[in-house]
Amino acid sequence: MTSVADERAAWGRTWVRWAAAALAGALALLALPPSSAAAAEREAAGIIIVGVPGLAWSDIDPESTPNLWELAGSGASAAMSVRTIGSWTCPEAAWVSLGAGERAGGAAPRDAQCMAQSQIPEPDAGEGPGWTVAAWDSLIEANSAYNYGARLGSLADAIAVSAAEQAELAEAAEAAGEPVPEVEPGSCVAGIGAGASLAAADTEGHIAFWAPGLESLGAAMAACDIVVVDPGVIVGDSDNRAPDTTTDYDQLGSDDTEVGDEGESADDHPGEITPDADPVRLAAAKAADAAVGDIAEDLPADWRLLVAGIADASAPSSLHPVLYSGAGVEAGDLTSSTTGRDGYVQLVDLTATALAVVGADRPATVAGAPVSVLPDPEHTSASAVASGVDETAAATAVATVDWWFYAILSALGCIAVGAGVWLVCGADRHRTLARTVCIAVAAVPVAGVAAGIPPWWRAENAPLAFWAVIAAGVAVLTVAASLPFTRTRVRPALVVAGAAAALIVVDQVSGATWPLHTPMGYTAQVGARFTGLGNYAFSVFAAAVILLIAYLPWRGRARWWGPVLLGVCAVVIVGAPTLGRDMGGTLTLVAAVILTCLKLWGRRLSIGALALAGGLAVAAFAVGGILDYLRPVEDQTHLGRFVGSVLDGTATQIVIRKADASLSTIGKPLTWICLAALIGAIYIWRRRAPIRSDRTAAAVIGLTAVAVVGALVNDSGIAIPGFTTAVGFGLLAVTVGPRPEPAPDRAPASAAAAT
Repeated sequence: MTSVADERAAWGRTWVRWAAAALAGALALLALPPSSAAAAEREAAGIIIVGVPGLAWSDIDPESTPNLWELAGSGASAAMSVRTIGSWTCPEAAWVSLGAGERAGGAAPRDAQCMAQSQIPEPDAGEGPGWTVAAWDSLIEANSAYNYGARLGSLADAIAVSAAEQAELAEAAEAAGEPVPEVEPGSCVAGIGAGASLAAADTEGHIAFWAPGLESLGAAMAACDIVVVDPGVIVGDSDNRAPDTTTDYDQLGSDDTEVGDEGESADDHPGEITPDADPVRLAAAKAADAAVGDIAEDLPADWRLLVAGIADASAPSSLHPVLYSGAGVEAGDLTSSTTGRDGYVQLVDLTATALAVVGADRPATVAGAPVSVLPDPEHTSASAVASGVDETAAATAVATVDWWFYAILSALGCIAVGAGVWLVCGADRHRTLARTVCIAVAAVPVAGVAAGIPPWWRAENAPLAFWAVIAAGVAVLTVAASLPFTRTRVRPALVVAGAAAALIVVDQVSGATWPLHTPMGYTAQVGARFTGLGNYAFSVFAAAVILLIAYLPWRGRARWWGPVLLGVCAVVIVGAPTLGRDMGGTLTLVAAVILTCLKLWGRRLSIGALALAGGLAVAAFAVGGILDYLRPVEDQTHLGRFVGSVLDGTATQIVIRKADASLSTIGKPLTWICLAALIGAIYIWRRRAPIRSDRTAAAVIGLTAVAVVGALVNDSGIAIPGFTTAVGFGLLAVTVGPRPEPAPDRAPASAAAAT
């Protein structure tokens, strides 16, 4: 008869093959592409982009702005993040970003009212043909300090390159005696208005066609296929109603942050500003509407019109409308591959859209992607505006509660660390209270993820509604983990961790709709991430997965393949391009799961084991990235785009930017829960070391790996160990118990008996 030891030894010799096969399967799933994009071709004769800084969804109504109202219903629309450099975008930075197709900043200082960056001078008329932006060198110098690699003038240069390629093809065909292909005229970008000159300029600051007013619109369309219009209107409040200049609005932030991926930490208090209705704003909106009406009246049938609120008029930032109409554009919603979410686009997507409309290739320096229309026969002006106003209100509401959420969670987390230390090392008094505190605090981040299910931002008192949702979620989980049949041994940890993992899995599989407007997720106005799994929710999910791997009652051979299968499924949820899309999370979770499994199986964590975990994590990251990079550019996620940045030499800028963002999180509210956990762990180690249970040791190793590796490879920095501690520290203390643990439970039978 085969003994348990022999069976264990046999499976121990084959676990590497199981893990390798599982990892290969995970990589295959990670590489599954979404629907492929069609090849670029000319979609219309030309496009007019009208930029109206400050325009908000609330400015659009049938009485005051009838032309904008009509466009909202007859064409396609979306809410747009205008995030460039910093937490709000002034007009100068927006126009420059539109011309670059990448996040860029202005040369003038950025104040809360955007006064300096709203005073844009007209270009100079040179001795030769065309115009020149006078302050172009200053703009180049200002953007050289940022780590986004913006190449100012990429839009005009891409059109010029397309024209040159057409000319070369025509010359080659003529020389070979073949039919000469028709060369499209108008391969240039025209600008009307001072702000538009910044978007229409090429990389040298030269403009092919420029005019100060709309009376030259016909000449602009005759000269160029792309016309950028600045109607000279900024829709904002009057100076005495504008927000104050003392608030540090640059501290607005959110979850992770690559362009389309991850950004600054949201651990800063943004303040709350609710300006009253202003007749100055109303007059500006009417003026913008009149200009749009004149343009729409003169729009040729084979041209397209795109109207966008391209910038904030003042701090804080907000979502702004994009209205798209004209040849071939059906009524409905807009989306882009950079957001991956219906009804949302980014400012940099407008650049890529203009290039796609005229059939020009999109250069690598353009970070955005062409917008796509999602036809909707029930789309109306009223529904489009109502949706935009609601999304803007949701994003604004998050900004009023997020700092308090992190600060309160950190304070409660410090208390939970103390309660956990008491449970492990303290006396028998007040143990029920300490245990309840540990479970309740661990439930707070889970409730934060679930807070996106009800539309709490629509309540009359949105912050109160938010905290009511959090309190309800914490109460439900705490009670569920304290019932007579769930409150013993490892069951509280399994209840809370299971609820967290299930909640996030369901959300990711169903389209990642819940975390869009919660402090545990991301807000669209920040422009860091629009879908998938954000860094904060990832921390909760990873901690939950580690606890489940360590404490589920695996029996027999399931002790070997069960943790591997669970880990692989978790990696797919985190990294798949149609699900989590989290490249830093993929790297972190692969390493953490491997270390957890090794310790759970009784392996000693040597230098070789650490190298194995790190090597497999990097291999998964590299293979997944290469496979993603091989897909069409429109389908690539952040992982594939990062591989592209490595190949074109711009990856260093991304790494430096992420490192800066990570370091900037030190000292934020979640720092204190990390310090408390470190002190508590040292105290417990001195009183209870060594940890004698493989399961507890595996959980400790896995959670530590999530915290440390996650902090190093994600730009959310200290937030990763902060949320990991909030979920894991108290639950570990509840499972360890007050007395020294028994001898190592390495046999599967003993693991089953322990539960």
